[in-house]
Amino acid sequence: MRKRQLPLREITALAFSGLLAVGCTSTKDCYVGSECDMYGQPMCSTGACDPCQASGGRNSWWPWSRNYYPPSRYPIPDVMPLGSILRSHWHVMETNGEAADFVIYRNEFVDSSSELTPYGRDHIAEIAARMPSTPFPVLVQRGFNNADPELDQIRREVVVRVLTDLGNPDAERRTYVSQPYGSGLNSMEAEQDYAKFRSIRNSGQN
Repeated sequence: MRKRQLPLREITALAFSGLLAVGCTSTKDCYVGSECDMYGQPMCSTGACDPCQASGGRNSWWPWSRNYYPPSRYPIPDVMPLGSILRSHWHVMETNGEAADFVIYRNEFVDSSSELTPYGRDHIAEIAARMPSTPFPVLVQRGFNNADPELDQIRREVVVRVLTDLGNPDAERRTYVSQPYGSGLNSMEAEQDYAKFRSIRNSGQN
């Protein structure tokens, strides 16, 4: 047997009569006080709540009312600001990238010596300028398979002396011999990446 469906006019009349039953005559400017639930009942063990609050004299318990969820009771905004979810992820990536700037690699020394190359001198000058405003340690990349620890220590001493002369008295405790954060690329991987870079730069050009 098919159930009888109430027309929209009867549904509206029943909803309006429900408002009159709790003493409300309108849904405009209605709200739920912080001490009451959405039905006007007290949320604490003592005290009582008027189902129609004094601020406008009406309490909206309609789920589709714009004041059904008052902002004062829900501090979390409905819509998060654009980019706020991923911002911390990008900040971590940026911080890791800045820490990698403080790594002095093997190719910044001349062959198997402790002499800095021109690029190595420029790099260490940049590190010295940024050290006072950053907490990152300075890493001197060790030799292949830790083959010459003595040379690694000599290179570290050279780096510490240069950084100290450039105005960083804490260079001694912030400089270490270590592997860099990334494993780097071998010759075949670097060749493939360079070829991809060239193809991207030359795409769409004659």
